[in-house]
Amino acid sequence: MSTKLAVPKETSKAKKPVTFEKLIDGKTVTVVEDLDPPYISPQEVRPVEGAAYGLGIVHLTDGLTFVFERWTGLRAGDECRVYANGTFLGGHTVDPLEVTDQRFFVTIPRGNVELGFVPNVYGEVIRISPGTPSTSPPQTVFIKDTRPGGIDQRPDQKWHSNLILTLSETFIDAGVAARGVTATIKAYPEMRVNDVPIFFWGGYQYPLPPITAAQVGYDLVFTITPEFIEAAGSGEFVVQFYLLDEVRNRSGEEYPWCKPVPVNVDLDKLLLPEPEIVEADPVTLVLDVDLLGRNTATASVFVARTDPNFQAGDFIRMIVQGTTDDGELVRLTLREEMIRGYNDFSIRNDFVRSLLRSTMTAYYVRERVGVDDLRSRATTVTIAGTFYELPRPSVREAHGPFIAPDLERITVEMPDYQPPGDPGDTLAVNFVGYHVDGSLERYATSRLAGSHPRTRDFSNAEYTPFEGLRDTNVYYVVTGDTGVRESDRRYVQIGRPARDLPAPTIHEALNGNIDPTTVGSTGTLELPTDFKLGDIVIIKYTGSITGDSLYTYRLSQDAAPLLVDIPRQLILDNIDGTLTVSYVRDRGDLHQISEELLVTIGTALGELFLPEVTQATTEPDELDPARTSDGATVRCRYEFIKRNDVVVVHWRGLPGAGSYQTEVRDQVGESIDVTVPPEVIGFNLHPLGREIEVSFTVIRNGFLTDSPILSLHLLPPFNQKAAYLESIGESAVMQVDLLQDLDRIIVDQWDYGHEGQRAWLMLSGTFNDDRPYDEEIFRGRLVSAQEAANGVSSFAPVSRLRLLKDLTELRFLFGVTYNRSDNVADIVWFNTRHYLVQLENNTFPHPEIQESTPPSGPDVSIDPIVVQHRCQVLVSYPDMNKGGTDRITLHWFNADGSTEDFGPLDGLDGGTVTFNIPTDVVAAGVNSVIHLQYTVELGRGGMGFSDEQTVRVDTIGEVDLPRLLINHEPHGGSFNPQALSADAMASSAKWPLSLEGQRVWASVTTTSPGIDPLILLENHRLTAIQQANGLANIRVSRAWLLSVPDGARITVHLRVTYDRGENPAGAVTFPSTEYAIRLVNPLNIQQTSVSHYAWVYRLAGYPSVFPTVTTGNTTQLLVSGGTGPYNYSSDNSNVASVTTGGAVSSRGNGVTTIRVTDSSSPPQVRTITAVITNVIWVHYLGIGTEEQMFIAGDDRNLQLPNLDESRVIQESYAGRWPMPNGFYWTRTLHSTVNGIRVVWLRNLSTGETGFIGTIVTNRYHAVGLDYSLRSS
Repeated sequence: MSTKLAVPKETSKAKKPVTFEKLIDGKTVTVVEDLDPPYISPQEVRPVEGAAYGLGIVHLTDGLTFVFERWTGLRAGDECRVYANGTFLGGHTVDPLEVTDQRFFVTIPRGNVELGFVPNVYGEVIRISPGTPSTSPPQTVFIKDTRPGGIDQRPDQKWHSNLILTLSETFIDAGVAARGVTATIKAYPEMRVNDVPIFFWGGYQYPLPPITAAQVGYDLVFTITPEFIEAAGSGEFVVQFYLLDEVRNRSGEEYPWCKPVPVNVDLDKLLLPEPEIVEADPVTLVLDVDLLGRNTATASVFVARTDPNFQAGDFIRMIVQGTTDDGELVRLTLREEMIRGYNDFSIRNDFVRSLLRSTMTAYYVRERVGVDDLRSRATTVTIAGTFYELPRPSVREAHGPFIAPDLERITVEMPDYQPPGDPGDTLAVNFVGYHVDGSLERYATSRLAGSHPRTRDFSNAEYTPFEGLRDTNVYYVVTGDTGVRESDRRYVQIGRPARDLPAPTIHEALNGNIDPTTVGSTGTLELPTDFKLGDIVIIKYTGSITGDSLYTYRLSQDAAPLLVDIPRQLILDNIDGTLTVSYVRDRGDLHQISEELLVTIGTALGELFLPEVTQATTEPDELDPARTSDGATVRCRYEFIKRNDVVVVHWRGLPGAGSYQTEVRDQVGESIDVTVPPEVIGFNLHPLGREIEVSFTVIRNGFLTDSPILSLHLLPPFNQKAAYLESIGESAVMQVDLLQDLDRIIVDQWDYGHEGQRAWLMLSGTFNDDRPYDEEIFRGRLVSAQEAANGVSSFAPVSRLRLLKDLTELRFLFGVTYNRSDNVADIVWFNTRHYLVQLENNTFPHPEIQESTPPSGPDVSIDPIVVQHRCQVLVSYPDMNKGGTDRITLHWFNADGSTEDFGPLDGLDGGTVTFNIPTDVVAAGVNSVIHLQYTVELGRGGMGFSDEQTVRVDTIGEVDLPRLLINHEPHGGSFNPQALSADAMASSAKWPLSLEGQRVWASVTTTSPGIDPLILLENHRLTAIQQANGLANIRVSRAWLLSVPDGARITVHLRVTYDRGENPAGAVTFPSTEYAIRLVNPLNIQQTSVSHYAWVYRLAGYPSVFPTVTTGNTTQLLVSGGTGPYNYSSDNSNVASVTTGGAVSSRGNGVTTIRVTDSSSPPQVRTITAVITNVIWVHYLGIGTEEQMFIAGDDRNLQLPNLDESRVIQESYAGRWPMPNGFYWTRTLHSTVNGIRVVWLRNLSTGETGFIGTIVTNRYHAVGLDYSLRSS
C-alpha cells in the first residue's frame, strides 16, 4: 500500500562530519571525514552480508578502477588516494588540463587487490592549497574471484561437470505431480553462504532461497511443488540449474549449467503431441550450436495419415521462444499449411544462437477456420556451445571503464582476432545497457569486417543514451564462412554512475511540465519503490531559481510506493524554470540513490503546429521560387508563446549552403515569422525540384520541443529569360547580313544568381551542307560575382553562324547549376532562344492580319476581343503560282522568341492565301508585340521571304473582364467581417482568352490609413482548372478584414499577364471591386483552436465509459457576443465531443471541427479546429503469468503499462472501472531477487499497489496499451 507524508521542516544542514588527526607524508594533520566514498565501475554489488558492497570477477578483470567525483575546492596538484586495510593502494594527481573534469580515477592492478573481507577501504583527497584533507568514511568490502562450483574439469561435455542434479521422477503424470518431485543438488566445490541456485524447469524458473551457513558442504534437497508443476504444464522439458554467488559470479567459465535432466510431463491428455527439435540430442535435449554451425535448426511436427486431430486446410502455427542471457524475451512465429507426414519449420541460426546459455521452448497451435485453436505440449531444449569465442573489444577514449558523455564520437577497436576470417565477413558491434526498471537499451551497427585493424565509430547521439545505465557493455559478433563468433564483453560506464532506484514522479506533471495553476495547497511526489519501518528517506529538490533543498523523513510504517507532499511555494518560486528531484533510501548501512526527475514549471507550450511557408501553396505543399526572390517566410505557431522562449527555425535542404538555421528571441503574438535568405533557396534549385524539410524547435527553460516537419517541394524556376545575340536581340529572324564581326551572346541577370555557380552555353543548328552544327561556348564555367549581378556575355562564333543553312533553326541553350556543382544532371536550363536563319533579304510584301488598326501596314494593332473567335492572316503577293504551285508557311513569332508555324499552304491563282490562327495563340499574345513573316517555296523554283509585320496585340478592356469578388458579394456591396468564422474566399469568373500559365496578381487595399495592402496572389501561375473555370478559394485574411474600421472601404485588385510574363508592369488590369465595411455585434470564441496533447486513456470495448474530466483532456470554450443561447456541435464526436455547455473533451486521435451557432437571425456560426493527440486505447488481455500477458500484448502490438501509467488509468476511472476487479501486471521492475524479476502490480479498481515475482504460479490480470495511434 502507499503512504503519503506531509512536508517536514527543510533539512538545512547535513550531520556534522567526523574530524580526526592522521599522519600524512610524515606530518600529523587534521582530517575531515566529508568525502563521498569513491565507487567502482561496473556498479558494485549491494547488499552483501558483512560488507558495504561486494566485488566479483567482472570488476577485477582489468584491475579495480576507483572513481572520485569532483570535490570542493579542487585545484591542479590536488591528489586523490585509495587506502585498504591500512595500506596505500594508489593515487592520482590532478593535472592542470584536468581541472574542469567531473571525475578522477585511481586504477589498482589486480595483483595488488586483497581478496575476502577487506576492512577500512576509503578514499582521501590531499589539497595542494592550504586546507584540511578530506577522507570518506571507511568501509568493509567483500572481494571474491572464484566461481561457485569451482573449475569445470570436463569442459568438452557442454555442461559443468561439478554441478550434479538428480530428480526423484522423470516421467510425471497427474499422480506424480500431485505428490511433487524431489530434486537434489549435490554439494559442489567453492560452496559458500548466500550462493543462489538458479533452477529451471523447462523455460520456467523455480524460486530457491540463498544457501544458509548450515547448508554449506551438504546436498541441497527440495521439492518441486504440485502447484508449480501444474502451472508449467505438459511437455518434454530439460531441468537444470546454474549458480550465482553473493557478488554475481556465475558458475562455469564456459558452461554454467549442470548436466540437463530431461523430464516428460503429461498432465493434459487433450493437448497435441509436442514438436521435435531435430538437431537436439534426443537423450539430453541439448542443442549444440557448435555442431549446428551456420545451419538452421528444425522444429518438426509429425501428422499421421489417420490422425483425427487434423484435416485438409488446417494450418500449423509454430511458436519458438526463450529468454536470452541478457534477459530479453525473444519469440519467433512460423506458419505453414498442414501436410500429412513431417511438417518442418526452420528456426533461424541467429535466433538459436541468441539463446546460448539459456533454453529454447517450442510448441504449436492447430488453426482451423471457425474452430477454436488446439495447442500442443511444449518441448524445451538447452542451447549449449561456445559463448565467447573472440577477445573483448576496447574503446579508444575510455579511461579504465569510464567514457566521458560529451565526446563528439568514440571509437571501438577490435583486436586482431584469430582466425581472422574474410574481409567480406559481417562485423556487428553492439552496445547493451540496463535501465533501473530492468528494460534493455541496445544499439548495434553492422558492416563488412574488412581487414585488421578494425574499428567502429559511434557518434555522441548513438552512445549517450547509455549514460547512467548499469552493466553497460560493448561486444562484437563476426559472421562468415567459419560460422557466427561472438566476443567477450567489455564493461564500460558512460558518464555518471548507475543509480539504484527508479526516478520519482510528480502527479501534477504533464508531459514533463508542471502548470502551477493545477497545483493545490501541495503537489504530490511519488517514490516508486518499497520502504520499511525505520528507513530514512532524504529528498533533494534542485530548483533552477531556488537551488538545493533537502527534506528528511524517518518512516514510521512500511510503504510501497511512498507519496510525499511537495511544498507549493517551491513550485511557485521556480516558475519559468526547472525542478530536479531525486531521493536517497538509507536502510541501515545501505544507502541507495535514485534516478533524477527533471520537470519544467510554467505554462506549457501547448500544441506545436505544422510550420507554414507563407509564399507556398498547400495541398500540395509547393513553393514557386519566383515568389521568394527576397526570401521565404517561415511562420511558426504554437499555443502559448512567451517572450523568453527561444525559437530555432530549421530549413533542411542540400547540406551546407542549402540548409539554414536561425534562432529568434523576445517574440510575442500569435505567430513568429522568420525569413530564409534567398541565397539559401537558390542553392536548392534543381530541374526536378527538391524536397525541403521545414521545422522549428522551441527552447523553454533549457528544454527542447520539436514541431512537426513540413515537407515542402521547391519547384524548379520557370520561364527564365533566354540568351540572345546582341545585334539581333529578341527578333524571331536572324538575318545573317545583320551580324557584326564582334557580336556577343548575352544572358541578362537572373534570379538567384550567385558567384560560384557554373554555367553552360550551347548553340545548335544546321550548316549549309546539312551537317549538324553543335558548339559549346562554355561548359561548367564558374560565374563571377560581377556576372551574377549583371549577367553573362561571350563573343559569338560569327564566322560559323554565317555558314548556317537558310531557313533552318538556330537554338541558344543556356543553363546553370544553382548548387554550384559540375554535375550536368543538376543543370537548370533557361528558355531556349529560337532564331530562324535567313540568308537573303526579304523580297515579298509583309502579311496582313485582319481586323487590325490600321487595316494594313508594317505596324498595326488588333483588339483581342474582336479576334478571339476568328483571327486570320492574309498572304498576298504578285505572280503567285506562276510556273507552278507555291508552298507558303506563315511564322508567328511570340514576344518570348518562340515560334508558331502554320502551313505550308498551297498558293492560290487569285494571289491571296488565308491562315486561321488558333485562339490559344492569340491569348498568349495579349498585351504584347508579335511578329509575322512568311516564307515561300516557289513552284517555279527557289525561295522567297517576306518582310515582317509587327502586330501590337492590345490589352483587353475592363468592360470585357470579370471582377474578383469576396464571398461572391457583388461590386458595391458591404459585409461584416465579424460574421466570418474563418478567412473569406475570393473568386472570379473565367476571363476571355484565359490560358494556363498566365501570371496573376491580386490584392486588397483600404481607404483607412495605416493599414498595409493585403496580398492575395503574387506572380501566381494559372492552373488548367483555373483557366477553364476562373479563380476560386483564394483566401482573404479575416484578421486583416477585422483590422479595417467600420465605414471604411476596401478595393480588390486583379491583374494578369496574358503572355505569361512575370513582370507585373506588363499585366492587364481587371476592373476593381469595392466594398463597404459594416460591423454588427459578432459572435466570438476566445480560443483560436483546441489542442489536447495530454495522455488520455480510453477503454477498448467500453465506448460509453469516459475518463474523468481534467484540464488535460477537456477545454471549456469561452464564447461571447452574438445572441444567446448558443448551440455546440462536433463534426466528429469520436475525436472530440462537446457538451451543451461548450466543454470539448478528447475522445480519439485526429482533427475535427467544433461549431458554435448563436440565435441571431440569420444565425452566426463560428468554427474552431480541435486537434487531439496522445489518446491511448487500453485493451483487456486476460489473466495469466507476466510472460503470458507480455506475449499476449506483443502479439497485438500492445504494451503493458508502467507503474505511473497504471496510476493515471486508475485515477481516470476511479470508482467506475468496468473490467475485472483485481491486481494488474505492470512492466515496471521492483527488484531482482535470487535471479527472479519482481515487478509492480496495481489494482486498477481500488488503486492498491503491490509487487510479486514473475514465476509461473503467479497469475494476474493485464491490460495492453495501444501507442500506434497516439498522434493524429
